[in-house]
Amino acid sequence: MYPGGTYTDTDEVKISIRLIKKTDYEAVFSLAWNLISHEDLDALNPGSPTSLCFVAEADGRVVGFNLAHLLHVGIPLSKICVIQGIVVHDDYRRLGIGEKLIEAIFAKCVDCGIGTVRALVEENDVRLQQFVDYLGFQRSAVSNYDKAIYG
Repeated sequence: MYPGGTYTDTDEVKISIRLIKKTDYEAVFSLAWNLISHEDLDALNPGSPTSLCFVAEADGRVVGFNLAHLLHVGIPLSKICVIQGIVVHDDYRRLGIGEKLIEAIFAKCVDCGIGTVRALVEENDVRLQQFVDYLGFQRSAVSNYDKAIYG
């Protein structure tokens, strides 16, 4: 480990990936307190039958997570997984944890018969775009249109 506390490679730390549990909520909030509220997480309902949310553990604590869910979209309806976000603690970045979280989603989707995984990526987030490109995602033929109805 670097003196600053950042790991240099995965040989230095054992990472385990598992489905999220309600008991993980506080750890998730501590990683993303500025990105997600308690109400947001409750609304996403990690751990429900439609949840494809995973956590990454290292050194006995949660160091990363993803928020993803099964949705039925379009007409005719198609079953897809939508990844709303992924967070990894600063000290554990660049160790492949994000990739392991996404691979866990892919494996669960195969088990559930879900043939498409959609990642929601902000248009100006170049780093995240490069990450999903690296993982084999491609721009979808589906365009997303938003309309702010309040605020």
